[in-house]
Amino acid sequence: MNKAKKKIIPVKKSSSMERDADFEELESQDEGVNGAAPAEEGSDRDRAGEGGPNPDLETFERELQDLRQKYLRALADLENYKKRAVKERSELIKYQGENILADMVEVLDNLDRALEHSEQDPASLKEGVELIHRMFVDTLGKWQVRGESLVGQKFDPEKASAISQVQSEEYPPNTVVNELKKPYFYKDKLLRPGEVVVAVAPEQVQQNDQAEKVLPDEEDA
Repeated sequence: MNKAKKKIIPVKKSSSMERDADFEELESQDEGVNGAAPAEEGSDRDRAGEGGPNPDLETFERELQDLRQKYLRALADLENYKKRAVKERSELIKYQGENILADMVEVLDNLDRALEHSEQDPASLKEGVELIHRMFVDTLGKWQVRGESLVGQKFDPEKASAISQVQSEEYPPNTVVNELKKPYFYKDKLLRPGEVVVAVAPEQVQQNDQAEKVLPDEEDA
């Protein structure tokens, strides 16, 4: 009996079936790639953990901490310096005349002693006052304070004020003939202006001058 031969008819895949197969293949490849990556990353972390702490990182952190402490100490020192400088400047301004006043007290002590001895020996009072005067002038000179006598000099309004005028044959006009107060200078600055008396031409001299001018005219007449 003859067996019937089966005829195999090839089935042509449709385009939709081909797309599905391609998609499944790509999806399987993607899963393989993505699945392998996490395993590799995990292994890297495991290897890092197994290696222990990084000595270079620890050294860097210690150095960073040391630098931070040094910076904070330097900042604190700077703030303390600023406060100290402000305090010293304030005290300097407040007590800037301290040394001068201490020298003035020494002069006052000598004046007190002179007054005490004047009761026992009145004649010594003048000598004591002269001594104190010299001491006081020396003390002022120590601090670069000096007086200037203007008698005989031409009147200078920058140094003194003319309190009055007086006729004088001894001094030319506009010359200082007497001073009530000397001008005092601190270094090159006028500390206190003086008060002086200034000479003017005598009326008699002026009249003589006028007469001499009139006489030649009368002779001509």
